[in-house]
Amino acid sequence: MVADIRDGKLLLPELQRRYIWKAPQVRDLFDSLYHQYPSGQLLIWETSDIPFSRTTSVDGLETTQRHPQLLLDGQQRLTSLAAIILGRPLVVRGLKRPIDIVFNVNNEKFEVAGPRQRGDLGWISLSRLFTEGTPRIMADLKLDLSSPESYQVFERLNRIQNIATYKYRVNVLEDISYNEVTHIFVRINSGGTILGSADLALAQVSSRWRGVTHEFEVYQQQVSKQGLVLDSGLLLRAMAILLIGSSRLSLLFRSDRYDVTVDELQASWHRVKAAMDQSIAFLVQNCKIDRLSLLPTSNILIPLVAFFDRFNNQVSNEQVRELRRWVYMALIWTRYSGTVETRLDQDVAELSTEQPIQNMIVNIEDQVGRRPVTERELQDQRKNSPYMVMAYVLARQDNAQDWFNGVEIGPHQPLEFHHIFPKALLREQYDLRNESRTVDQVANLAFLSRRANARILSSSPSDYLPQIEQSRLKSQQVPLNASLWHLDQFEEFLYERRTMLANAINRLLRSLTKDSALWSVSDAQVLESRLNVIERHLREVIDQRLTESRGSAAWQHCVPLPIQESIQNRIEKHLRNNPFEVNRSETVGYKLEHALFSDYPQIIKENWLLFNDVFGSKAIFDQHTNVVTATRNAFKHNRELSGSELASAEAGLLWFEDCLRHSQVVQDEEDLEEAASVD
Repeated sequence: MVADIRDGKLLLPELQRRYIWKAPQVRDLFDSLYHQYPSGQLLIWETSDIPFSRTTSVDGLETTQRHPQLLLDGQQRLTSLAAIILGRPLVVRGLKRPIDIVFNVNNEKFEVAGPRQRGDLGWISLSRLFTEGTPRIMADLKLDLSSPESYQVFERLNRIQNIATYKYRVNVLEDISYNEVTHIFVRINSGGTILGSADLALAQVSSRWRGVTHEFEVYQQQVSKQGLVLDSGLLLRAMAILLIGSSRLSLLFRSDRYDVTVDELQASWHRVKAAMDQSIAFLVQNCKIDRLSLLPTSNILIPLVAFFDRFNNQVSNEQVRELRRWVYMALIWTRYSGTVETRLDQDVAELSTEQPIQNMIVNIEDQVGRRPVTERELQDQRKNSPYMVMAYVLARQDNAQDWFNGVEIGPHQPLEFHHIFPKALLREQYDLRNESRTVDQVANLAFLSRRANARILSSSPSDYLPQIEQSRLKSQQVPLNASLWHLDQFEEFLYERRTMLANAINRLLRSLTKDSALWSVSDAQVLESRLNVIERHLREVIDQRLTESRGSAAWQHCVPLPIQESIQNRIEKHLRNNPFEVNRSETVGYKLEHALFSDYPQIIKENWLLFNDVFGSKAIFDQHTNVVTATRNAFKHNRELSGSELASAEAGLLWFEDCLRHSQVVQDEEDLEEAASVD
């Protein structure tokens, strides 16, 4: 089968998604095959009806067969096997990604190849073993060929090479139509988590519109030149918004709706492209986000597409100003994390109201409160956060220049994230890995040209900052107080710069509205807004942890029965007035939206092992939970809080905010490590 992939005899039908496995999954596959564990079955389609197909994501493959076989189920496994056995890089989003797995001949352990294994004679490359053979590898290991150890290593290497002789059970579909194959493909993948709704929707769209993936790929390559990666799921959601007014891809092909035609799909795609181009131009030109790779999420484009499709060339100056504020607020307050589809549909629905953008802004304020950005929000935020985008926007707004050559920062020059206090300097006092949240936070990063960054190297800010014109430092919100530029003042420097960035963001947001009383709120109102944010974050953490632990059985096995019953009663009442939500009513996230605040601590304590890394001590958790719950009840019953109650509430909220922020940062670090392992 690997040979068939190499020779272009085994291709992928258009309905198949792209290669998505991460390097650790490839490692685990080879480990399983080495130990002769079961590895599933494969499904192949033999047909002459294939106007659109492609090779797998292994570099250097060409189609040589007029009517090759098409792989329906098993793409991730066979692509991984082919890349390693043929010794060729993967192609992910048009870029070549070298991948290799290494094997330790002494302890039979498989790992993703990395710097740690270089120079250690015990680790061998699987790609080298498959392409060069056992004798060459044995020679490199420099073993005494007459020793028992050498014989053992030889046996282990042969076991690895025998992976190439592993026999899969292959089911072949013959003489059936593309529509039938699509139905089978959707059916076999709908029962589990193998494919998401976007993958299944793409399969169904491609069964109607042959060539849609090629259309997507051409456009994706076009926008990638601007540093923007758009996956097919996002493009499909944008089409769904224009076709049915919802981003829920599961609704596109519901049996109780009319059948979406090819003409409708093609027409919506042309509208999406036109509106997407306008949306990207708006981000680049109006919002000063001309480095689109900084965007922490592309989902923000979907409401923009819906807006520009609706208003097109009839956008007023006031709408432009308000839309900028909405973009910044949606990014800052992570509008599209968690239940993305619900929030997308909610915001797009506002476009048909008399004050569309103002109402979209109100949706954000309902979520996080009507409040300014504070210094605390920037704590622990790193380069993948929305605050890095905002730091860049502020620099562009102030026409920031490179600190040494004076060239204005912009999209047409190579820039780097410069550590104002260089890592080499901070290594003296910080563990760069375990304290990366401090060392690598936004407040220690500035935008400089590569040449300038290389010039600074490990110099102390107290040595090189005095050489820089103060206007250039000021344009990137760098504190001008020279006493903060010394290593022993690093954390005070971070606090001051976080404060400056927060104040600058607030000035920008204030400049984009006519509302003179934008944030004239009491201490109690600020507390209530923060409490609402904590409630949302608690829901998201509970949803994530329970689902990861028990999958579809999470609700039944992890939530106390009395809470299940009371929530179900509320949902049934809610669905009588909102029947369109029935499709998502069985998800854990939806059920949690109908829970009482007091339900969350009970669920957490019932499953404490899943949450103790977030909250630490159960006793301290109980203490702060009681205070925060009492505070929330006071707000709900319009009871005024005393000064001591406000102080206790502040302490409880700070504790929860720190716990939840740390949990999110850890998750972000794990995501970054996984992404790095693929690269």
